[in-house]
Amino acid sequence: MARTQKYKREDVIKAIRSGHTPTGAANILKCHPDTVRNYAKRYKSVDKALRSERAQLVDLGETGLRSALLNRDAWAIAFTLKTIGKHLGYVERQELTGAENTEPITFVIKRRKDD
Repeated sequence: MARTQKYKREDVIKAIRSGHTPTGAANILKCHPDTVRNYAKRYKSVDKALRSERAQLVDLGETGLRSALLNRDAWAIAFTLKTIGKHLGYVERQELTGAENTEPITFVIKRRKDD
């Protein structure tokens, strides 16, 4: 049995442009967000619209991060250095040592017998 389309591709794209996310578009179309995601899987033009909206959300996030950095918010500084500045050496490191920092750590690997 052939699948029938309830929505035109253009209507789904328009809803994505207005709703910005699959859930937002689904609210406009009065359907489930999976319906919008399924259209994106089926049609390149719908997928392209959804990816475009997601890219704009990331751009907004970067703009917000920039504002927080300009305000010298500590969380934004740390986040930026740990992510974007990682290649410059701003990474978190953890060191494991034995008791009292003098004993080596011993790893024991035991094989389990399969019954």
